[in-house]
Amino acid sequence: MKKKLFALTICALAIFASCEKDPDPAGNDNNSTAMAAYVLSEGNWGGNNATLGLLTSETLDNDWFTTNNNRGLGELAQDAIHYGSRLYVTVSGSEKVEVIDTKTGKSIKQIDFGQKYPRYMVAHEGKVYVTSYDKTVVRIDTAALEIEATCQLTGLQPEQICLIGNNLYICNTWENDSDGNAIYDSTISVVDLASFTEVRKIKVGTNPGKIKTLDDHRFIVACSGNYGDAAAVCMVVDVNNDSKTTLEVAASNFDVCGNTVYMYATTYAANWTTITSFYTMDINTLHPEQILQDYSDELNGAYAICVNPTNKQLFVSNSVYGATSDIYVFSPAGEKLRQEEGGLYTNKIIF
Repeated sequence: MKKKLFALTICALAIFASCEKDPDPAGNDNNSTAMAAYVLSEGNWGGNNATLGLLTSETLDNDWFTTNNNRGLGELAQDAIHYGSRLYVTVSGSEKVEVIDTKTGKSIKQIDFGQKYPRYMVAHEGKVYVTSYDKTVVRIDTAALEIEATCQLTGLQPEQICLIGNNLYICNTWENDSDGNAIYDSTISVVDLASFTEVRKIKVGTNPGKIKTLDDHRFIVACSGNYGDAAAVCMVVDVNNDSKTTLEVAASNFDVCGNTVYMYATTYAANWTTITSFYTMDINTLHPEQILQDYSDELNGAYAICVNPTNKQLFVSNSVYGATSDIYVFSPAGEKLRQEEGGLYTNKIIF
């Protein structure tokens, strides 16, 4: 669930025409006439006020989903992906995956997850894979829009997920024990798609939570540590031999676009004020170069970083605790182009 320093939101770029059975999961649509960003805001714990907005070249409508459906999105919107002509949104507190037509903004279906508490997703070959807090990953068939299979995991609460080849790689994070004390995992579960079973684990740093694919044999993972004797680290893992490279920056969050990783790292001063630094890193050299130095103070509540693959514009959301988020857009050269007010806790941006 939401921790004080984490709140989750998403932007996904591109509007595509809808179809009933979504035969084109790649999302190709020659009739598409507009580009837009979908802005998902988690909302407050207990507030039942998650929102899904639409960002155009002129405005940001944070109530886009509500207006089109005459109801709210629900409690604690966690993740979203754009796949085919649909958005899939995990609304963890409401225990559902909301399926939305990207063109109209109307809900197609709410897939009930019971008490699984769905978290993060990845899509592949007509399926959407969803991690859930009951220590499973669930497979949704995108034609039937039904849960068709469940894979049991053996780690602690799973969070982010990525795909390389025929395997899923899933972060196992932390949970409270029976006495209410936090215990931490340090593994990545590997799930074979063909058998849909967990086949092994890869040892990484303590409390891995964020993960993305770099290429056809490597992923990058951010491990938060245990806020004590286990430090935060960021690692690149080669799945061919499980070799690991620890990076110079313990990234808080990142995005991957082409051959470049875009990341930020948030640390804390003695008085608990945050210090945020932004970096780019070539996926081959793995050497971080600092960027946006003039905005480190202004963006000290950074929650998300994402790059538009079409024009390489950099999106950063800044979410100060208890306030609505600000979404900044930078040119590839680091020039600030735009700033918009998002919803409550905008965190994750996907194009």
